[in-house]
Amino acid sequence: MKLLYAVLGLMALFAAQPARAEAGQLPVLDLEAHEDAPPLAPFVRFAKRPGETRTPQLDKILAGPLQRIEGPTIHFGPPGTRTVVLLKVRNASYEQGSWILTTGRGSLKHFRLYEARRGQLSLIVDGTNSEAARRNLGTYQAFSAELALAPRQEKLVAIEFVSENSTYMPLRIQSYGSFFKERRANISMVSGVVVGALTLLLLNFLFFSITGFREFLWLAVAEAFFALNTIHSEGYITIFFLYDKPLTGVAVEDFIKCGFAASMAQFCRSFVNTRINFPRRDMALKALIFFAVAVMLLQPGLAAYPAGMRFFLHLSGWLVAVAVALFLPFVGYAAMRQLGYQLWPLFVGWASLALFIIYAAIASMGVFTWLPINWHLAGPVGLFESVMVTLALGLNLKKIQQEKIAADANYARSLSERLEMSEQAKRLAEEKASALETVNSQNALLHASGHDSRQVILALNSAVDVLKRRDGSGADRGLVEMLESSADYLNEIVSTTISGANIAAGDSGFVALSSFRAQALVEPLSMMFKTLFAGKKLSLDVRVDGDITIISDKPLLMRALANLISNSYKFTDRGGASIALSLAGGQAMIVIRDSGIGMPAEVVAALNSGTESRIRADENVQGTGSGFGSARRIIHTLHGSLKIESSTADGTEIRILLPAAFATTTPVSIEELRAPLKGWTLLDFDDRPGFETGLATAASRVAALTYDDTTVTRGRLSELVDMVAIKPPCRELLAHPLFAADRSEQV
Repeated sequence: MKLLYAVLGLMALFAAQPARAEAGQLPVLDLEAHEDAPPLAPFVRFAKRPGETRTPQLDKILAGPLQRIEGPTIHFGPPGTRTVVLLKVRNASYEQGSWILTTGRGSLKHFRLYEARRGQLSLIVDGTNSEAARRNLGTYQAFSAELALAPRQEKLVAIEFVSENSTYMPLRIQSYGSFFKERRANISMVSGVVVGALTLLLLNFLFFSITGFREFLWLAVAEAFFALNTIHSEGYITIFFLYDKPLTGVAVEDFIKCGFAASMAQFCRSFVNTRINFPRRDMALKALIFFAVAVMLLQPGLAAYPAGMRFFLHLSGWLVAVAVALFLPFVGYAAMRQLGYQLWPLFVGWASLALFIIYAAIASMGVFTWLPINWHLAGPVGLFESVMVTLALGLNLKKIQQEKIAADANYARSLSERLEMSEQAKRLAEEKASALETVNSQNALLHASGHDSRQVILALNSAVDVLKRRDGSGADRGLVEMLESSADYLNEIVSTTISGANIAAGDSGFVALSSFRAQALVEPLSMMFKTLFAGKKLSLDVRVDGDITIISDKPLLMRALANLISNSYKFTDRGGASIALSLAGGQAMIVIRDSGIGMPAEVVAALNSGTESRIRADENVQGTGSGFGSARRIIHTLHGSLKIESSTADGTEIRILLPAAFATTTPVSIEELRAPLKGWTLLDFDDRPGFETGLATAASRVAALTYDDTTVTRGRLSELVDMVAIKPPCRELLAHPLFAADRSEQV
């Protein structure tokens, strides 16, 4: 632990070194009446003044070396040193203007705000005076001052402060309307988050009183700490109670933070039952809980400790919060894999909070001064985490109830079979099992062959067109109307009942590229088909070798794989099937094997050649025979290859190769992605005005970039652009043949 402290301390010292500015040169920030000021970071200059706090000497500060802010975030490096901040403003408009300068901070060991008048600094806000601090914080929520400037008038503002925990100071200058509108929005946000957290707290107490499960109690305690943290982080506890006790405010912050981490870790131990399911992880959780409780017990005496111990105690509070936040997602993922995928909200909630806490810890400690911070997101992120964890509890209870019902049903069926041993009872049971198998088979067939309905609709529409051209007199008008009505009715059924029927890009050539992990492709297929395979007492094994990220159209690819797995299910009566995905020379190789009845050599040759769109390997099995052909067209649309490697009486092996597969991907901006593309116009669909303007003036093929991968958006974009890329963008998108081919050969 001492080594970790030393490493973090060195990082803070070397990383948080602001750039030097020439002495006496202060940039002037021009203000316009009734408008908010631009970001202040480029106009802020500051100087570090070690030693006792005293009234700054303006001439000495201006004569000495000044430092400027690097990056968009106003951060003055490691805490504990007296800092003097200078900001020069001017009313650039031709009318009187009034603004509010807010620091965004309300709990500081020392704070004073001055204005320069005739070469001297005049005290405006004295944070060391408890009554003045209370009035200022009660009015503005953070240390703030009003700026009233006549036309073309300049004013120099100086801020002197000392912070015990962080030198982050989000300085802003806003008009009166913007400032108080933002404050009202903040109050509404805090109220909503606190009400939501308290509602979840009461629900968990209610569930605890009903079920007696301790995990509900620990989650309620964690949500109580979260509600307190939301109120404190927004400054309300400081405003009303701790305006003159900055060290107490720091102690309260760390106490709440460690309390939340400890109670959430204990909830994890109780809910996941780590002592039985994950013994090693349970030992780590107990150590983290002990560490958090130790930091909490030391907080009441914070004011009596030396400065060095206060710093390391504050750092310890962040360390325990970050350690718990980092560790819980791993436990949540392991629990999801071992105990059931109904626990997916547990992993999602913990992972979201982990990312935010890690980011906030790094930014707050000043290790990297250019990192922006938005503390107001702590409330919504924490509420989302609480909702997800509560949802996981509910889904787990639902699973327990379903298992209980299933167990009761199995017990009742067992008693029935023992009491009724007649042939009639046995026949009825066999008929019931047969009916269930038929329903499951029909359901699988519906999802695997929905594209056939599209072909029927096309045939009906073609017949309507032929009749309209031949029937000039209108004699067959009734027949035409009947066929049109039938086509519309069938299209409505397909659109509303068959999942993925609207995504017909396998036939149209329209593709929406995205980057996704291999597990995100095969695990949903496993969940979709595992019950069907189990119904026939077959196994379905899924394996992914290592970390693989694929650049492709995931919905289309899942559709193709579903057709192939459905074929394995239909033609396999013993053993089972397997899906193996690996990385081979920049390509994703998917191998599907089954122990089915196999296919004749001539059928294999015809399917591999693609000369026949519909082939039936076994006429005794229901189906349209177009599933393999549809999968082959989709794979070829995605610039991949599909081949039946072998098919015998012992089973079939199919191999798929997909381009653009990588171990990792590199995030890029839209401009970095747009620059290398030749022959393509890349537009941001989420920026609607810019998208419509770019679409109207595009002279080449158009690719749209969007976060929205819904069926409705795909259908709409398929009529507007040539291709879609799903955000967030990565550099590896350029390696996909759909983009790469067009950079060397214009289509």
